[in-house]
Amino acid sequence: MSERINTPFTNEHFVDWCLKMAEKKSPYWYGSCVYKASNSLLSRKSKQYPQHYGFSRTSRYRKDIASKQVVADCVGGCKGYAWTNGGQGVLESIGTDKTFTSKYGSNGCPDKSASGMFAYCKTKGMDWGTIDTLPEIPGVALFTDGHIGYYVGNGYAVEWRGFNYGCVKTVVKQRTWKHWAKLPFIHYGDTTSTQPAETVTYTLGSRLLKKGSSGADVKTLQELLNQLGAALTVDGDFGSKTESAVKAFQKKAGLEQDGKYGDQTHTALMAAVADNDVGQKTEPDPEPETPQETPVTRVKIVCDNGTVNIRQGNGADYARITSVKDGTELEWIATAQNGWHAVKVGSQVGWVSGKYSEIINA
Repeated sequence: MSERINTPFTNEHFVDWCLKMAEKKSPYWYGSCVYKASNSLLSRKSKQYPQHYGFSRTSRYRKDIASKQVVADCVGGCKGYAWTNGGQGVLESIGTDKTFTSKYGSNGCPDKSASGMFAYCKTKGMDWGTIDTLPEIPGVALFTDGHIGYYVGNGYAVEWRGFNYGCVKTVVKQRTWKHWAKLPFIHYGDTTSTQPAETVTYTLGSRLLKKGSSGADVKTLQELLNQLGAALTVDGDFGSKTESAVKAFQKKAGLEQDGKYGDQTHTALMAAVADNDVGQKTEPDPEPETPQETPVTRVKIVCDNGTVNIRQGNGADYARITSVKDGTELEWIATAQNGWHAVKVGSQVGWVSGKYSEIINA
């Protein structure tokens, strides 16, 4: 893997490059990573991905070659930026016979699909979250199923949107983005979100939490850790004591003790919550005449199509654990701010949408 060479791989530089690629109307070629359009490239990609290079599209591809364009697909945009050492020579080559150098897999950027790139960001411990928690940090990547774009600030994104669009600037709220994440091969400096905290609603498990994080989800985390024996001040600030408490929990759960609250730690904590009946606040009757069982709050599945998916997190984009039938009752654990319910499914903890379930015996 080569080292970076005199290129400012900053988020500001990346955003400026993306905007200029949109201005140049870089075409969308599936499976391409910022390559100069050529007959040899068209021949190679046609063999690799025949379903994307049919006869009906050939004339457009020929025009791209004739106009000496630089082409990419959605994830190829960021890969090509890294592999050309920060887009060196790319913009200057458009419309000319000039060429540029691209080194596959260089500068810390792997060859991943759009979905694979999101997973890579998470495994590298980068900040990420659901789209409703998008910070005002230009240069973060935006993700939806099988697609990636790049936030350029002030509510706009640049994306290689598809064959009929090419590289375009779009309005974030008019698209269907689900997540955001910082890219490991982009330097974001000391940038922090300038978005007012009160305009952002954080749900526990919707983003990576680490030392320096703050918000309602940190408060929830502190409350749950206290239920498991920690003695934290519930102030919503992820400081050294909260980090130590997370590490202690990770050690007990057999996880890597990095002090960060990500997917694996979230799943483990939810399981621990279920085992300890966290969230079940009941007041015992004073000396009842006859023993009485405290009613357990449950969630009843209500759906028309027969079954509902139970997922690993509070959203439809999380992996499915299992499916349950209409009328099934499950033990309730907690309810997220987006209306999804955490429920106990056998020995596991899963989540079900509030659209297809209702709380009973509450």
